[in-house]
Amino acid sequence: MTYFVLASVLSRPVPTAPLASDQRKFWLESWDGTVTIPITTSRVWFGPLDGSTGLDVAPTQVLTAVQPGVAGSMVTDVLTLERPVVLALDLRTTSKAEQDEQMAFLRDLVNPSAGMTRDGNFRLLCASPAGVRRLGLAYQSGLEGDGKETTTFQRVVLNCVAPQPFAEDLNDQSVPFQIAPDTMPGIGANWGSVGLATTTVLSEDTPVQMQSATPVYPTLTLKGPATSILIEGDNGLRVDIPTALSAGDTFVMVTDPRRKSIRLNGAPAAGKVARGSRTPAFNLGTTLISVTAPGATNATTLTLGWRGLHGSLS
Repeated sequence: MTYFVLASVLSRPVPTAPLASDQRKFWLESWDGTVTIPITTSRVWFGPLDGSTGLDVAPTQVLTAVQPGVAGSMVTDVLTLERPVVLALDLRTTSKAEQDEQMAFLRDLVNPSAGMTRDGNFRLLCASPAGVRRLGLAYQSGLEGDGKETTTFQRVVLNCVAPQPFAEDLNDQSVPFQIAPDTMPGIGANWGSVGLATTTVLSEDTPVQMQSATPVYPTLTLKGPATSILIEGDNGLRVDIPTALSAGDTFVMVTDPRRKSIRLNGAPAAGKVARGSRTPAFNLGTTLISVTAPGATNATTLTLGWRGLHGSLS
């Protein structure tokens, strides 16, 4: 008797790589940084859970316009909108007393009636391979209670909004520049002899590169003396200070439209800046800065300060 065996030749299965674990760590923090609630490494808080939203990129609105006789439309502007954030968390405790204590901490931290600013009153922070970034939040709802908690378990879903939709770096960055006096000849060769090797000399078309994923508005800090100062950039920047800064004077100009201010030695000084001055954002890449400062000395400096902004928390 003859037997036939049907067999198929299959290729060797390719092993699949294991899914990478989420390396991000999240925590909540009071606006002044004195109170924190871990939500990734905590013994009692667990999250963000499935259903959490707003932890990646901020929402965008693309504006378009139609031109008669032209097919389709054309983009006229791209707006980054406020960021809705939903945080789904589990609270698992060993007693009702501990649950009540933890919920009280959370309610106090997110309380919208205490310490509210134009950018929120508490923060969500994320540590990832990209570094530590933070997002200002304002609480809207989620702590009303649904009656489904037990003595040791409670699900919390916080509905919040981030008025400033970009995630900030944890720390400010700053770059100091020595302002080159107009009267000093051979500027490139002479400054090295007066001990300024650690500070870049800022004169004409000095390249400035800011580390940020989105355009930023820097804070300008000037220290006198100078008879007058004119700062110009190829991005349209123009800051004209026609009156003198004395030795020891500190002039600070915050150009961020969310918190603009102009101060001289801590006092309001908007009148110090001439009409026609402009403070646009510094875009990605390199910006060329030029400074004219009659009467400047080796003590006259300009510091550009900013906090990097990113579309995503990680």
